[in-house]
Amino acid sequence: MPQIRNHYMKHLRKLSLFFPLVMVFLVLFSCRKFEGDQTIPAYIKIDFLTLKTDYSVEGTSSAKIETVWIYVDGNLEGIYELPVMAPILARDMKEVIIQAGINLNGIASTRAPYPFYESVIQDVRFLENKVVNINGGYVVTGNDSTKLESKTRYLDNCVFVWMEDFEDPSVGLDSLPPSQVDIQRTKPVNHPEAYLSSNSKYSGYIELTEDKPYFRIATNVGNEDGFKLPQANNWPIFLELNYKCNQTFTIGVFANEISQIIENPLIGINPSEEWNKIYINLKPIVNYSISAVDFNIVMDGHLGEGLTKGEIYLDNIKLIYRSGQ
Repeated sequence: MPQIRNHYMKHLRKLSLFFPLVMVFLVLFSCRKFEGDQTIPAYIKIDFLTLKTDYSVEGTSSAKIETVWIYVDGNLEGIYELPVMAPILARDMKEVIIQAGINLNGIASTRAPYPFYESVIQDVRFLENKVVNINGGYVVTGNDSTKLESKTRYLDNCVFVWMEDFEDPSVGLDSLPPSQVDIQRTKPVNHPEAYLSSNSKYSGYIELTEDKPYFRIATNVGNEDGFKLPQANNWPIFLELNYKCNQTFTIGVFANEISQIIENPLIGINPSEEWNKIYINLKPIVNYSISAVDFNIVMDGHLGEGLTKGEIYLDNIKLIYRSGQ
């Protein structure tokens, strides 16, 4: 196996936090001011957006959409954190476009439209001082009524390179030296700590103790394989995953070159008592790794200070890129 080298460059750590998208820093805002003779706004109410997937191709519908970009007839009305009751300067029937936004790399102050989700597009009738409820509301046209849409989907040109939801006993993550523990599946089925949904009865589980305080796992352990990812272009690449843990751990990337493997730690995951989701931007490190032939995902962590047992649960892992931009 080629030599593995750690790559702790400062500028790489900075690169991993940014993505060439329109992003919102620190504050969310409303863009439009009152114009013309309209002095009383209509309102659009959005409590949440959900994700609809084809499970066999796209995996589970887990999503964490926390921000929306709202456009009315092509004009950006504002960028809002959910839930929101947003004032809209419009009357009558208008085309409304809602873009789903995420916290990039789990950082609340760095928000961006997620480049893999379709915009929710629909016609909405606005009346001054009246509320249009996207979650469960209707648009009435003559004798017909149409339920408003609050679900997004993955775009058709998304490529799902690797997915792991731990429903199959054969898990796509294995330990590598000097790991002292392996990743396991929760048991029995529907364990109360697992991520449970209509398509999820198991999760990945890592247990650290004082006797075995270190884990290190990666994809494609024991073979020479890696994931082919698009380089030297602007095609976005993200790693999605759900997690729950009582201690920190690190997620990184192996850039596999012909004669060596460069390890790039990217994100430190903080403890979370409840299931959380993170979207990790891999594009900067993939583009930077110009000599890499392919890539693998690596995770590691030591037993947290003051703990006698560290527990890490993982689920709904997806490595995705979008082609043809």
